[in-house]
Amino acid sequence: MKVNKYLSLFGFILFNLSWYSLIADCGKIAGHIYDSKTKKPLEFATLFIKELNISIIANAYGHYEINNLCNGTYTFVISHLNCERIDSTIAITTKTKSLDFYLPHSINHLEEIAVTAIALEKKENQLKETLNTRVLEQTKGLSLGESLTGITGVYTIQTGNSISKPVIHGLHSNRILILNNGVRHEGQQWGNEHAPEIDPLSAGKLSIIKGANSVRYGSDAIGGVILVEANPLPSTGKANAEFNLIAASANRMGVVSGMIEQNLKKINALSWRIQGTLKKSGNVKTPHYYLDNTGLSEYNFSYTLTYTKKRYGLDFFYSQFNTTVGIFSGSHIGNLTDLYKAFNNSALLTKSEFSYEINRPYQHIEHELFKLKSYFILPKDKGKINLIYARQYNLRSEYDTHTSLNDSIANLNRPQLLLHITTHTGELTWESKLLNPFISTIGISSMTQENTSEGRYFIPNYSTYSTGVFWIERLKKEKIELELGARYDYKFLKVYKWENNILVTPNYEFRNISGAIGSLYNFSPHLSLAIHTGTAWRSPGVNELYSNGLHHGTASIEIGDKNLTMEKSWNTITSLSYDNHKNTKFEIGAYYNHISNFIYLQPSLSPTLTIQGAFPTFYYKQTTAGIHGLDMKINYSINKKLSTEYKLSLVRGWNYTDNTYLIYMPADRHELHITYESNRSTKIINPYITISSIYTVHQSRVPANSDFISPPEAYILFNIVAGCTIKISHQILKINITGSNLLNTVYRDYLNRFRYYADDVGRNIVFRLAVPIALLKSK
Repeated sequence: MKVNKYLSLFGFILFNLSWYSLIADCGKIAGHIYDSKTKKPLEFATLFIKELNISIIANAYGHYEINNLCNGTYTFVISHLNCERIDSTIAITTKTKSLDFYLPHSINHLEEIAVTAIALEKKENQLKETLNTRVLEQTKGLSLGESLTGITGVYTIQTGNSISKPVIHGLHSNRILILNNGVRHEGQQWGNEHAPEIDPLSAGKLSIIKGANSVRYGSDAIGGVILVEANPLPSTGKANAEFNLIAASANRMGVVSGMIEQNLKKINALSWRIQGTLKKSGNVKTPHYYLDNTGLSEYNFSYTLTYTKKRYGLDFFYSQFNTTVGIFSGSHIGNLTDLYKAFNNSALLTKSEFSYEINRPYQHIEHELFKLKSYFILPKDKGKINLIYARQYNLRSEYDTHTSLNDSIANLNRPQLLLHITTHTGELTWESKLLNPFISTIGISSMTQENTSEGRYFIPNYSTYSTGVFWIERLKKEKIELELGARYDYKFLKVYKWENNILVTPNYEFRNISGAIGSLYNFSPHLSLAIHTGTAWRSPGVNELYSNGLHHGTASIEIGDKNLTMEKSWNTITSLSYDNHKNTKFEIGAYYNHISNFIYLQPSLSPTLTIQGAFPTFYYKQTTAGIHGLDMKINYSINKKLSTEYKLSLVRGWNYTDNTYLIYMPADRHELHITYESNRSTKIINPYITISSIYTVHQSRVPANSDFISPPEAYILFNIVAGCTIKISHQILKINITGSNLLNTVYRDYLNRFRYYADDVGRNIVFRLAVPIALLKSK
């Protein structure tokens, strides 16, 4: 009956949208963006429509398309790194089918060289995917890990429903590098539940580069790189603001976020931005019950100041991330009998109603980032120098279920474990045409880090130092791009550990060379092939070497091995892309990652009983591993208003040492999205509705008798999202409503560490309202 009800509702909505669209006077606009001097297409130029607040990126041949653009007068802002920006006001009618734009070439030749070097970061010859503007808006209010699942091949490893980390091609945690505003993110990220301390609402763009990328970004980038980038600051005397209001039903979450930015008229080179977020949620509701103590409280803010001239510039960035996260009380169990009951799913041990209150066990995390970046364009076409310095401080307080038996100590409400980590990073790069016609990037980077802990033992104190030098060359021709690079890294680790009341300080040294070759060949304006192969490596983390005790967030005992050696990876990834610029577009990528000395957590089938309770136990082990898989995305437009998208993600992991499957690999996932979009009037702009189904297959590829419970059954989730932009007088309002797990399906995900104890989240309706405000327009 419920299925029929939702199908009827969908039919009713679709019928009404179809009928209303008959009166819409909209059409498709397409064209090219050219260099006015050379008359050559400008690849990846940006076209921004002010009135609609949308951006379109041209392809490698300068071609762009705009669907469902209705009659009216619009201001088109066209920009490209090598050219001067133009603003063009154009009246669109039903007869308008094609628009070409010609951008004046940049006069300053030195600036052109610098910009060409910056283009190295695009990495088109690798599998890079960016969340488009619409999808990014639909993720507001979610964590960074949840936001990135819109990208094919990206999963999340979860600890309950409030903590998630991105998984790329089966790899996560310290095998994935995160660059937050150009700085390598460093915190207590080695644990499965130590989610990135980053506010996605401060980001203007989220991207993922898949595959090994140690040459450019340093060791640890075995699985890929996540880029968290802010929007460019305004120029020419502009001032803008945007406010976001978000509400969700499953945990009664409320989010308020605001941003204000300005370019100073009197000091045109100076721009600034302030951004902040407040977030509060309570106990999460599964289809049949609430999960006790799963609330979250969070506040974040950031400040950006830039001073930009043609030959030099300075960029200052500061941010704070502060969150308190409740740990599901049903995961901290007092005895072995109850633990086995939870494993057998015979009863939910902790009953609860909805509450915003966060009790023990819980975590409090603070993260602080300070970044200073400068650039200088050298005279006589000698290129560009970039220098970045950053300091990060991370504090993690973990409060166990039970307080101290000593009342005077218990009254202090001190955490059972307190971790401090301070990180200093620096990078110096030189971008030039050293080996013309190649574009060269030569750099050196270094990092120092100290970690101290107080309270019960989990990991020892340690200090580490690392440095690396790299050289990358890139050649870009009309049909082919080549990139090759090499890097040398050295890492020193010193551990401070008490053994039998004696302080011991074992030292570790790791060094290795990484290399990569990438190519992109454009067979035609429609078809291209990218191949990237490279080596990467990672030294074992301190938790993998020396952890011995309760890992609070995952409610498990973890035991390290001080004899672990560094991982070495050889990764190959291939992508075939097709786009006929009409109605069909697809991308299919295949990859293979061979990792020697692969470190993984092996469950011990005998749980451990401690003074804190009974917990499943895991040991760190090493093996030779092979991980391969397939990512596929197909888009097909049935007509101007109706389109479909299909995604497929396959991951296979093999343990060559034990000749069996790797544990904790993501299950196969199929996604189908159907989108209907129209444009009703000048007041309601680009309304759309997307209905999707996500089918996650039962993970049958697991080692026999390797886990406390069997992998969960397959499940399918139905979701819906609808949105539009509303224009009231001169004010724009952007609205979208998302409904996930509409049928309130009971399921458990294989990558959720708390699947041992409880179901995943039930039906969740999220409402989002964004209010952009132009406080001051340019002359």
